[in-house]
Amino acid sequence: MIDWQINQIRKEIIKAPQRQKVVVAGRRWGKSILSVLWLLHDKIEPEERRWFVAPTYRQGKMVIFPMLRSVFRQWQGAVINESELSIKLPNNAEISIKGAEQENNLRGATLNKVVMEEFSYIKPNVYEEIIYPMLTTTQGETLFIGTPNSFDHLYDYYLRGQSDDPDWKSWQYTTVDGGFVSQEEVDKAKSTMDEVTFKSEFMADFVSTGNRVAYNFDRKIHIKQAKELSANLFWGIDFNVDYMSAVLGCEYTDGSIHYFHEIRQSNSNTEQMANSMKKIAPSIPVYPDSAGSARSTTSHRSDHQILKDHNFQVIAKKANPPVIDRINALNRMLKDANGRVKMTVDPVCKYLIKDLEQCQRDRAGKIEKTKDISLTHALDACSYYIALKHPIVKRVPVSTEW
Repeated sequence: MIDWQINQIRKEIIKAPQRQKVVVAGRRWGKSILSVLWLLHDKIEPEERRWFVAPTYRQGKMVIFPMLRSVFRQWQGAVINESELSIKLPNNAEISIKGAEQENNLRGATLNKVVMEEFSYIKPNVYEEIIYPMLTTTQGETLFIGTPNSFDHLYDYYLRGQSDDPDWKSWQYTTVDGGFVSQEEVDKAKSTMDEVTFKSEFMADFVSTGNRVAYNFDRKIHIKQAKELSANLFWGIDFNVDYMSAVLGCEYTDGSIHYFHEIRQSNSNTEQMANSMKKIAPSIPVYPDSAGSARSTTSHRSDHQILKDHNFQVIAKKANPPVIDRINALNRMLKDANGRVKMTVDPVCKYLIKDLEQCQRDRAGKIEKTKDISLTHALDACSYYIALKHPIVKRVPVSTEW
């Protein structure tokens, strides 16, 4: 796509007369750039208030405020307030960055224009109950923009923009349509992601995954006995009193993994679990929760230290990756965007299979901790290994200790 066509896309969105605009686009399409262009488009009248609302205050500070600061640095009379992430103009108009996580701090008098950035990750009541009433007296405008996250409120607003409502209009673009990422790079990304995530993140498709954590798991495909096991064995472990859980797996030369044994103990501790693990597969690498380096379930020694004292090699990141990254890595191993299956589970691993089938995600996309305390522990244990050895995004240094 040539630059002229790309500019025409953004120009069409900015100049469209509708008060409510919805843009659904893939990652790196240029959503933040469009948001700033739209927010600053047309004359800023005296006393106006224009906001950019990000899912979190930190996101707005790190991504958008530097762009606004560079625009207004040469603007005579503009006062840039770094601590409040706001810009005051000589005519007393104000442009501000806000975070949606502290929703009650958003309440105020009036607004003229507002961007709702990555709208899927902002609770819908923030707009309906707080932002929209502030726009009514000014006949203000809104730009909802983001990447799809299943069929949520961004999807509902997108459909409204496709209707005959004269106040609404919506657009949908893939990552490549933005002009910043080549088709070649997108094709490379496809081989490192699971199918659902790729369609959502790069194709901007509204894809249904339900609320399951392991949405790519299918017992007809993934439950099987291995003809032979690799010598490359490892434990994954989740530290809890109820339930202390460990799963034993192996990795083959092609990078695929197979889980074939599990241990679950009630009212237990790391010492007891380590003794049980030693009886089955001693002195092999263990991939635990990173938080275990700082505390123990019951001892003055850390969970990691107890494992090392039992001659296990503890391999862990200095901090856990975001849960969403871990979920995406798990699903990519279950089935990547090219349909390759790189993880299987032996039928004897009944608790791991139960977790893969039943664990749910909360509204933020994280693993939901339910009243059923038997769930999530085996899934956590298996996914710590995947997140470290087969991550989608490598961000945190790894420590390897005995």
